[in-house]
Amino acid sequence: MPTVQAELFIPKPPAEVYAAAKDLEGLKPYLKDVESLKVLEHSAERSKSDWVAVAMGKKVHWVEDEEWFDAELRNQFSSAQGDFDKYQGSWNFKPEGEGTRVTLDLEYELNIPIFGGILQKLILKLMKENCEGLLQGLKERCLTA
Repeated sequence: MPTVQAELFIPKPPAEVYAAAKDLEGLKPYLKDVESLKVLEHSAERSKSDWVAVAMGKKVHWVEDEEWFDAELRNQFSSAQGDFDKYQGSWNFKPEGEGTRVTLDLEYELNIPIFGGILQKLILKLMKENCEGLLQGLKERCLTA
């Protein structure tokens, strides 16, 4: 099963970066590959969100369950609904110098019968770019706040 990891330094305190990530709808305007993002349920520890992203002109949909660990500044997420056969991962927000090192780990499986090995490599590349774009969007949001 493919895995992707993306990291980015954001020159803001960890609690501030974590709060920006936790506000999913507020993050949406900074995510260029995300067509829609709706929070369906939200509490202090959990949220459920509906995502539609566009890759290679095709829409990909999933419903994500998020678990937020405020004391540890981390998140775990997974999806049992949508186009992915498997979709799970985590965010971690660690202090580094005068800011935060954000790490996004994603494990996914997207089986489309007509897609061969070459196309799976392209999907892996697109997933990596999407994770990096998500972190870049988080950074832009934090820096403009």
